[in-house]
Amino acid sequence: MARWYQTWVVLPLLAFATPGTSALQNAQKANLVVIMSDDQDARLGSLEAQPYVKNTLMAEGLSLTNHFATVAQCCPSRTSYFRGQAAHNTNLTHVVAPGGGWEKFVQSGIESNYLPHWLKAAGYRTEYMGKIMNGYNLATYNSPKPSGWDYADLLLNPYTYEGNNVVMSQNGERPIFYNGYHQSDVLRAKALSRLSELAQADQPFYLQIAPTAPHAGRDGPPVPCARHMWSFNDAKAPRIPNFNPPDEIQLQKPHWLKELPLLNASQVDFVDWSYRSRLQALRGVDEIVEDVVEYLRSVDKLQNTYVIYTTDNGFHAGNHRQIGGKGLPYAEDTNIPMIIRGPGVPAGAKSSVPSTHVDMAPTYLEIAGLDKTSASYPPFLDGRSLLQEWTSSCGSDKNTKNKEILNVEFWGTISNGGGPDFEITSPVYAYKTLRIVSEKSAWLFSRWCSGNATELYNTIDDPYEITNLAINPTVENQRLISRLNGLLLVTKSCNQESCRNPWQVLQKDANAEFANLEDAMDAKYDHFFESLPSVGFQACMMYQSTANEGPYYPPESIALGAQYRNKTDNYVSHNANFTITPGNTGRMGTAAQRHVTLDTIMKSARNLTDAEIGTPVNCLPPNYCPSKGD
Repeated sequence: MARWYQTWVVLPLLAFATPGTSALQNAQKANLVVIMSDDQDARLGSLEAQPYVKNTLMAEGLSLTNHFATVAQCCPSRTSYFRGQAAHNTNLTHVVAPGGGWEKFVQSGIESNYLPHWLKAAGYRTEYMGKIMNGYNLATYNSPKPSGWDYADLLLNPYTYEGNNVVMSQNGERPIFYNGYHQSDVLRAKALSRLSELAQADQPFYLQIAPTAPHAGRDGPPVPCARHMWSFNDAKAPRIPNFNPPDEIQLQKPHWLKELPLLNASQVDFVDWSYRSRLQALRGVDEIVEDVVEYLRSVDKLQNTYVIYTTDNGFHAGNHRQIGGKGLPYAEDTNIPMIIRGPGVPAGAKSSVPSTHVDMAPTYLEIAGLDKTSASYPPFLDGRSLLQEWTSSCGSDKNTKNKEILNVEFWGTISNGGGPDFEITSPVYAYKTLRIVSEKSAWLFSRWCSGNATELYNTIDDPYEITNLAINPTVENQRLISRLNGLLLVTKSCNQESCRNPWQVLQKDANAEFANLEDAMDAKYDHFFESLPSVGFQACMMYQSTANEGPYYPPESIALGAQYRNKTDNYVSHNANFTITPGNTGRMGTAAQRHVTLDTIMKSARNLTDAEIGTPVNCLPPNYCPSKGD
């Protein structure tokens, strides 16, 4: 075994007590293990490909059926998850410059003040493996090295999405190529190796495992483990009403969507191939979940560990005439799996209480017991803790009216997921979206940058979001639009309490007591809501611009969280000029490799050469370097 490998795996973990905590208090705290897939839908049957998640994790835990991403794209969604803030407050709005990426995450100061730092202050050991964020690449992996994590073993671009060509950097050290193995097997073996160390210590831990399946590969659909290649041979993308819809439906969409032609037979075949490949890739993720949970069970750590299974954003497959991809406000892209197993969580339960990734950081901090009066507690959280809802006896919260509002937003461009043969990148677009999610009424309301086009869908009667009620609206729907516009006026720039309860902002100016949409629909409030300015954009831009997105309500919300981050205007990003690592020939992840250990994997692993690491290339504003925005 090479010495560089020994350095990382044999060092013992030493429990420590942070100021204000004792070793005994730390030992009693629950562990947190998060498995986060990449681009996994909740609406198109992806969980059916994961028998362990479906039949064991869900049976032993709680499923949140109305959990949403607030940006349907990797980097901004992950940032909101880590930071507990809406994307308009993090200003991480896309996966590439100028909107976002790893270097903007670092230069904004967020990388030095996010979840792992806060959990360490609560006495936790923090570890991460897999995909962290777009833009973590051969030029940026060690400048600076990742902070906050006691151990970080991260996938590197341009290899992040290559299942058969795995390149990672441990704690910002020289990248390693894992020759002969599939990414899912490498991450599974690494996770078990780390857990064997973590389970021996008295210190509570947070471990996040982030495979890239079922995200598309660099040149087409995801490449699954070889042992799963023949699974789901007859599977096809669900032919639901918004799948490749006719003109009378598609023409109700805004901006460039309404101009998309019907998918032809070859494109539909590609959609089905991609869909099958995604299901096959998810089998490898299911094995990671199975082995992690069963290992925790075998060492008697499971009952004091929260195991969370989720993803960063959803995915569409032929829906709304898009071959694949994400970036749209619709349910396929934003409603995502969220399954929790842990102390006090009812088994086999489901909750329909709406929640988002913005709520995850405050939830973890409550589990960790970080004192809200502590200097280490973040003052800027936009989300709320979900712990009480997770552990209630019925798996839900009856008082849901004040939790009915979800904010979704987007800036930039998106691929249609059709690479390599049918790929098209969208024009630049942006939207601000509001979801009302409750049992009695549910709505999707969007305002797009192109002509300030408006969408309104009754998502109870129209769950596939195909009948746009904002086109020639009835009198009653116009009254509804005025209320939703007022809410969106608040949520599009909300912060902290105004994100958790935007009705309070409107109540103050209306001198009223409405606390939910049902109350606000009273006719006595018609004049107030009609008097509010309309949400809109001056232009379609690749990034967030305060001048472009006014008015702001209340006026001070124009700050957009700037007091909690550094300025990143015209920041420089970096790629590398390098020699490609040869990768593996054939398909990795055979049946014989199903239970391969990290010791075995390391026998054929090697450091990247200097040529394979390459030299940094400056990517300068305003055009930066060409990059696939996935």
